[in-house]
Amino acid sequence: MSCYYRMEERVRLLGKEPPEVWENILAVIPHEELSVAPLPMGLRPPPHIMRGKEQRYCRITFEAGQVAGFFHVPAHTRQATHNCAFTWCGSNVLLVAYDDFVQVCLHRVGQLSAHKNAGSADFIVDFLSVLIQDELPHIQRLEESLSSLEQDVLQGKVSRFIHQMSALRQELNRFNRYYAQLNDMADSVLENVPEWFDSTSLQRLGYFARRVDSLRDETQMLREYASQISTEYQAQIDIAQNRIMKTLTIVTTVFLPLSLIAGWYGMNFAYMPELHWTFGYPAVILLSAVVVCICLYFFKRRHFW
Repeated sequence: MSCYYRMEERVRLLGKEPPEVWENILAVIPHEELSVAPLPMGLRPPPHIMRGKEQRYCRITFEAGQVAGFFHVPAHTRQATHNCAFTWCGSNVLLVAYDDFVQVCLHRVGQLSAHKNAGSADFIVDFLSVLIQDELPHIQRLEESLSSLEQDVLQGKVSRFIHQMSALRQELNRFNRYYAQLNDMADSVLENVPEWFDSTSLQRLGYFARRVDSLRDETQMLREYASQISTEYQAQIDIAQNRIMKTLTIVTTVFLPLSLIAGWYGMNFAYMPELHWTFGYPAVILLSAVVVCICLYFFKRRHFW
């Protein structure tokens, strides 16, 4: 349902009916009501906002007297995927809601510090700030998941490593792109409409851009950490394969003399001295056992296992 607010030191709810005078007004309009909402011409969103559900990335556009942006917030372990959009014209802002995510963000904006002589520029910076408010704990959880996965690899618990690592890498890639897109949006605003901000809000927008850049560095570091863990996993697999090959080699080496003995005494030539000997069979068994014991003793002394 559509709601209208006035942007003062704090965002104040006006009601569900559009105001008579549009000045420092924040309009929150559900996407399905956007085409019939009574909006000033400057707040009318461009076509890409109307097709917002089809987008899977963040973008911002600048037209004459209007800034329009779209946010695609990727899903993670404690949050579903969310979309929202905005248009900004003069002292007024339109937020396009696709679900309840916009209301959650507005609640968080209301918990931030009040701004003296606040307006649309301060609200835009506040809204951008709450988008990344919980990102550091999320990155911390990803780091803990990677650390736990590394411990499992070192302990040989690798049965589901590929599935878990694949999910973590996909999540890191999604958020790395998300932070890159937010950083690009902030840089674009600073470059194209710096005159729309006063000195304080401009400084806060620069701080937001640095925070997003820092978050991107953190995700890049975790991506490198994930690659390191994958290398450790491959090393563990190689060690296990080497152990198997070593065991097979030792077994083959131990039984190779027995194969020679079996082939030698299996010829059954007429004049073999042991062919008609009463103790020939037990003697061959004893010889084979002695050969095996000698081989095992030799490998043990050489620390082959």
